[in-house]
Amino acid sequence: MNYVRRLKGHKDTVLCCIASRARPGIVASCGEDGQICYFDLRCKDVVISLDVGGQPVSSICFKPDNECAIYASVGSEVKSFDLNMASSDKILESYNYNKEEINQIG
Repeated sequence: MNYVRRLKGHKDTVLCCIASRARPGIVASCGEDGQICYFDLRCKDVVISLDVGGQPVSSICFKPDNECAIYASVGSEVKSFDLNMASSDKILESYNYNKEEINQIG
């Protein structure tokens, strides 16, 4: 029997959703509400919610060798966050080289 589960955490449209390769049951999503939500499917609610600054977050990806870090495209900028320090919403690094909006990172 297949179960459908609705994950709740965003206040607007979700634009991207990724699953962890290293941690089964971990899913992250981003959306037009400027949030990154981190879910553990063993739990009922969102585990971590990062406010990226009010602008839509179009795409996210985990850092390949360290899934405690996540990259997010916001407008023409790519920002990185440490999920272990999620309560601070502090940006680790920011890359702003594009003139156009970044639609996908990976």
